[in-house]
Amino acid sequence: MSNNQVVDYDLPELAIHLQPHGAVMIDRKSMYYFRLSGRGAQLAFLLSKNKDLAKTARIWEIVKKEELTADQLREELSAHPFTEAWTQGLLDRPIQISGSLQTYMPVSCTLQLTNACNLGCSFCYASSGKPYPNELNRSQWIMVMQKLAAQGVADVTLTGGEAKLIKGFKEIVMAASCLFTNVNVFSNGLNWRREEIELLSHLGNVSVQISIDGMSDTHDSLRGRKGAYHESMQTIKHLAEAQVPVIVAMTINEMNADQVSEVIDHCANANASIFRAGKTLSVGRATKNYKALDSDFEQRVQSQLQQARHKWGNHLNIIDWGHEESSFTTDFCTPGYLAWYIRADGYVTPCQLEDVSLGHILHDHLFDIGSPARLLQLKCEAKNCKCIGKVELSEPDLPFQNEMKAGIANE
Repeated sequence: MSNNQVVDYDLPELAIHLQPHGAVMIDRKSMYYFRLSGRGAQLAFLLSKNKDLAKTARIWEIVKKEELTADQLREELSAHPFTEAWTQGLLDRPIQISGSLQTYMPVSCTLQLTNACNLGCSFCYASSGKPYPNELNRSQWIMVMQKLAAQGVADVTLTGGEAKLIKGFKEIVMAASCLFTNVNVFSNGLNWRREEIELLSHLGNVSVQISIDGMSDTHDSLRGRKGAYHESMQTIKHLAEAQVPVIVAMTINEMNADQVSEVIDHCANANASIFRAGKTLSVGRATKNYKALDSDFEQRVQSQLQQARHKWGNHLNIIDWGHEESSFTTDFCTPGYLAWYIRADGYVTPCQLEDVSLGHILHDHLFDIGSPARLLQLKCEAKNCKCIGKVELSEPDLPFQNEMKAGIANE
């Protein structure tokens, strides 16, 4: 790179991720994606290579013996917001290729670095506290991350227990920052040292999610430690001051459902970037202690979220409960097929709620873990992961192999 060359780091980092039944186009920065037909993938490759609609259309005519003009191609692309942007220069750099036509490789992984935790939250889905027998160590996790990066994984979440309790946390997060486009650290916000915050600030592509589950007394009661709220809020402020993006996650139950507005106010004043409200799930320690919210509580929470959006505008991104369920761009409701959860003892599951394993990250080959046969078997045997049972795969429509049957994008 010359000294005068300017790099635009805001441009999307596009990749086509191959799968046995088709392809996914993904922006590795935002993790927005949608499914492509074989035809759509081929056109994307051509457009990114020659950056010209007319030339792309003519190449298609020559190879496929199908009449196609630049205007027809433009009209075809305008059928979907993502592909319409291709005509506006979105594909102005080569597209990365990842994945496999034989097995389902993930694009996003959650790594449970340890099950150890310095809290004993009454609603913990993982029942964290004590480490598992035979947990992976620092060197093994770095080796796992290298293997995942080589297969096209773009986004990793480092979680626990409490992720920071693993010996060698700083080395792990540094390696993750070098290997992946996005790194997310999930933490309770306790015992953060200044040098750790400075490290994340220098790395530049690491965000931190911290749990705040009500105002001071409520949070401390749910988390089982007096003073936890104050310390976690201070960590949020220090991270934000260091320009490290902070996501605040609030797990809602009947004890804190009426405190959402107040929590959001405090998080906005601490300069958090995103606020996300989640529902307490009846798994782990929450199985006996919590029940699903009734409709009255649901409505009260939704009302507080709406009011907070009007109050804080663009200062804080407040995610609605229904956002992840309705948006195709967060379709990681294909657990196992696009996302893996790797437990601290090395077993791979489709998500953090599921106990049934796809294999072991050190003992099994990645291609075996993601094999269609294993995923189909797990889809039938899953105990807690409801999303994987909803995955419906169409007939294979692969780039350079099968002709498209209808439309460019198969959402």
